[in-house]
Amino acid sequence: MSLAALSEQELDVVRRSIEGALLHHGWDIETRFGVTEGEMRGILAKWPDVDDSVDSGPVCLAINNSLNDLLHGLGISDARAVELAGANRTEMRRVYDKWAIARGWTSTGVL
Repeated sequence: MSLAALSEQELDVVRRSIEGALLHHGWDIETRFGVTEGEMRGILAKWPDVDDSVDSGPVCLAINNSLNDLLHGLGISDARAVELAGANRTEMRRVYDKWAIARGWTSTGVL
């Protein structure tokens, strides 16, 4: 699990990003993220004891798409991203990159 590579503080940034994305998008989450609201809530209920090992699995999709959306989503200001994730975008990007590298990915697909 690539989550094992993250510190407790980094895990909190990821968890808060998932919570923030769910709060920000609500009913539109499945269309935007490929994960249902129920799956997102289930991931949060089990956090951090979740398995992100499958690239197309709901945990990986929730993490990847939440971080990506808070970093680059339309209509999300820097201040709102900090409010939702508890970290500025530079820190979110650092955590996102660390998580992706731990997965063996060479890129997050985000420039």
